[in-house]
Amino acid sequence: MMTALQILLATYNSARFLREQLDSVLAQDFRDFELLIRDGGSDDDTVAIVAEYQQKYPGKIRFLGRQKASAVENFSSLLADSDAELVMFCDHDDVWKPDKISSTLAKYREMEQTFGAGTPILVFTDSEVVGETLKPISPSMIHFQHLDPRHLTLNRLILQNVPSGNTMLVNRALVDLAAPIPGNAVMHDHWLTLAAATMGKIGFLDRATLLYRQHGDNVYGASSYSLAFFAHKLGQGRDRLRKRFMQNIIQAVEFGDRYAERLDKRDRKMLDALRTFQARGFWGRRRMLRKYGIRKSGFLRNLGTFLFI
Repeated sequence: MMTALQILLATYNSARFLREQLDSVLAQDFRDFELLIRDGGSDDDTVAIVAEYQQKYPGKIRFLGRQKASAVENFSSLLADSDAELVMFCDHDDVWKPDKISSTLAKYREMEQTFGAGTPILVFTDSEVVGETLKPISPSMIHFQHLDPRHLTLNRLILQNVPSGNTMLVNRALVDLAAPIPGNAVMHDHWLTLAAATMGKIGFLDRATLLYRQHGDNVYGASSYSLAFFAHKLGQGRDRLRKRFMQNIIQAVEFGDRYAERLDKRDRKMLDALRTFQARGFWGRRRMLRKYGIRKSGFLRNLGTFLFI
């Protein structure tokens, strides 16, 4: 019998915050879930903490091993090992609100009733941004980063993912559609979002369901949308910005290759055109972005794209 819900937790040197996160997950008001954990090669007490919680909660936690891996590789492996009807993703350093699962699941059931369980569905929520000691920074990650949860078409998602993996719930139809996550994916959540946006449905629950802990070791931290942030990005250097930009283009081209027969004509044409993006000149690249409406949220982000790609 298929498990109803699995929560996928990728760990790596997580000892500082892991107990607090595990406590918040295991204290959820919805308890019919299995927690799958895979470690990316920690050299601290992470694996020992996982073993401690396995003993404390027998049958609730399955540890799938320890192997050197990046965050995207670790989550991709977890997703490949999952077999549940529904899947959620868990970062090692957040704190979940007690009704995170139940409130997200309620939104999913609404969508399932409307579109059918066979439809690939992704539900995501907002989160609160907090500091290392959980001191509040912003009540809304969406507003803090000036994102727009209404902009979920393929052309608006190529350069900027809006749904964050740690807030997501996805169904088996979407997992099967998106698997396997390719090595060129920017992140597992970005690839899943592209699949749901083009071949399924995405729902947004406009409430914070977790505390996103901002600290020095985040893989992708939350950044306030401001001139100071823009200046910080410029300080990273043009080569680094271009490399990150091209990761998104490469992912989009691979997405187009895999799903060419399932995409509509305009999306197919856009992704095929991106094959030549890097070879085009300064104005040619910018004309392509404008032609297909490929852009990010906010004036400063798009100004940065215009100046540095």
